[in-house]
Amino acid sequence: MNRMIFMIAETAYRFIVLNFLWLVFTLAGLGIFGFMPATVAVFRLIREWLKGEKDIPLFRSYLAFYKAEFVSSNLIGALFLVLFYIIYVNFSFVSYFYTSSIHLYIYIVIFSVATVVVLSFLNTFSVMAHFKHKKTIRYFKTAVGLVFARPGLSLMQLIWLFAYMLIAVNYPTAFIAIGISVFAYVLMSLNYSIFKKFNAV
Repeated sequence: MNRMIFMIAETAYRFIVLNFLWLVFTLAGLGIFGFMPATVAVFRLIREWLKGEKDIPLFRSYLAFYKAEFVSSNLIGALFLVLFYIIYVNFSFVSYFYTSSIHLYIYIVIFSVATVVVLSFLNTFSVMAHFKHKKTIRYFKTAVGLVFARPGLSLMQLIWLFAYMLIAVNYPTAFIAIGISVFAYVLMSLNYSIFKKFNAV
């Protein structure tokens, strides 16, 4: 019983510390430049946990991952920012450029594209945490490919995304304490199971 309590406390501690590191390093990069490398570093640490490396030093490892992925992750982030902006512009101007009779069809197309982009964005963190590509664009291609290669996995990610949003809205205190680290743990676990099947571990 005592051992179980200790394990639960230790796990909670790791998630809380990891979430704190994410907040600090996101702010250290002025938010816009810190978000991507801070999030990739979270996924990278979780990957090590999934591999069985439970005792790696949190701060030192996180800092190393953050520095290593700072440039490439921000380049990928800029690409997704452009894609999200294009989707937003197209959504905003549907009523100006198309007749009302086809609005529904246009919105369906935009929503479908947006879903693929969002899922690709979520996959990017797992991909960057797991693979080492020489060309940054390959991370993007791999992330997009996962969406279509494993539709069942993509559906599970969508369900988890919506569940996570509901939890964040209804339990903001828990979100602040462990929100990002738990969210990342579930996503990394899902993708890591796929990577193992293809011996990409």
